[in-house]
Amino acid sequence: MCAYIQQGRWGYAVKDEIFRENETKISHHIKSAEVGLFTMDELLNFHVGQKLPIFFPIRNLSLYPPFFLPPKYQNIIPFIKPAAMFNLFKVPPSSPKGKAFLGTLYSCDSINGETTKICATSLDSMLGFVKKAFGPDVDFKFITTTHPTLTTPVFQNYTVLEPPVEIVSVKKVPCHPFPYFYAIYFCHTDLNYETRAFKLRLVGDGSGDEVEAVIVCHLDSKNLSSDHLVFRMLGVEKGSSYCHVFRQGDILWIQQQASGGGVAAV
Repeated sequence: MCAYIQQGRWGYAVKDEIFRENETKISHHIKSAEVGLFTMDELLNFHVGQKLPIFFPIRNLSLYPPFFLPPKYQNIIPFIKPAAMFNLFKVPPSSPKGKAFLGTLYSCDSINGETTKICATSLDSMLGFVKKAFGPDVDFKFITTTHPTLTTPVFQNYTVLEPPVEIVSVKKVPCHPFPYFYAIYFCHTDLNYETRAFKLRLVGDGSGDEVEAVIVCHLDSKNLSSDHLVFRMLGVEKGSSYCHVFRQGDILWIQQQASGGGVAAV
């Protein structure tokens, strides 16, 4: 997601819950577009010059470090023994940061042993999972939301510079950073649920910052709980499609195209 409401981030968790943090803190007056939620019809009808009020956060590196733990330290301080990390970095488990880190441990423990989900604690484990998902002899790359000139998060109107462009890839593997002492990514493959991915170029009306947003659309929402935020904010029924913007740091692995790379959304 691409929004902060009060403290924390809107993160990805297991058990089919997209917005696992701060869901209860969201005011009803906030519009779905402001937090990067759209219906498929809304997305496909975005046109040049259209105004979209969106808040793009800046990644909090103290919660989401950009680097994995070096391999030589992984055996010394294993992921499954967090007490050493809390002591080493002097982070009280009862502090807000400590609770966020413990939440990551709980989430990762709950998917341990699953074949379609992984908490990648190293680049090798992430790439191994992605390679297995795509199959042998398939080249792949990642895309992510980029806003290189945006250094201060600000809520503002963004103007659509180009119609959304669909990213052509039969299979997709999203990976989302989890808060921890070092980089942890929750990667998953939703083989039973079809998705479409798009890029959307925007420019901030106030700051002039350009953003190339990655948007993923789920064509079926029947796996979400009936009281999920998606239904409340978009006003759609269970089973409907919905789209959400990837925030800075979220990664979408796609198949490497021989040529081209995208088609106009239709």
